[in-house]
Amino acid sequence: MRVSRDDVICGVSAPMARELMRHYHCPRPVGIACDVLGVGQAAARNRLSAFEIAGYLRRGGRESPANGAWWLTTISGHALAQATFGKPISRVTARRHLVQVVDRARAYNADPGRLLTIAEIAVFGSYLGPAAAYPGDIDLAVSVVRRESNEYLHVRKVLAYARASGRRFGAFHEVLYWPARELRMVLKNCSPAISVTDADIGQFTDRFETIYTVSEDLDAIPPPPHATAER
Repeated sequence: MRVSRDDVICGVSAPMARELMRHYHCPRPVGIACDVLGVGQAAARNRLSAFEIAGYLRRGGRESPANGAWWLTTISGHALAQATFGKPISRVTARRHLVQVVDRARAYNADPGRLLTIAEIAVFGSYLGPAAAYPGDIDLAVSVVRRESNEYLHVRKVLAYARASGRRFGAFHEVLYWPARELRMVLKNCSPAISVTDADIGQFTDRFETIYTVSEDLDAIPPPPHATAER
């Protein structure tokens, strides 16, 4: 999906709309939208409802009197989350990016200091188009699992990991999501040509190509059996 940075989608700028959709790839409450949009709960609910009416979001089934509704992206919302603003890149450049992504994934999985493991990376979207000499960008679906199978110990390790990073977090959920966010940053390496999602790409398309699996990486630290997926 290609949009202009100057576009306005459901009352917010296209870059902000894309960022919002990326945070709702799985059911999440209104507080996430408050943080992304920088508004209060009433305004955030109104904006989420606008995206729901437009077909980008749907209710996630966790509504309660205490916490209100939860939302997650539809197929259209997922496409918006992966929208690109940049100019198309050449196929040669795209291939170079993919090689570098796999190299970074191997280095990440071999690092004993990480809390997560990259289980699989698949490329989809315009890169696989038969006539796409100039792909819009590189769409990657990344499956991630935890190295710690005990939920309580995992959270304790995440809190320590976040403190050790030296970063300042505006909300507690940002602390909990830091290892996953950092992993995306590592894979992207600040490249605007690379888009990363942790959504189950099989729900959106049957056209994808796996470029990395941890089971075939002899240098990777293997995750525990039946490792918990990180979403």
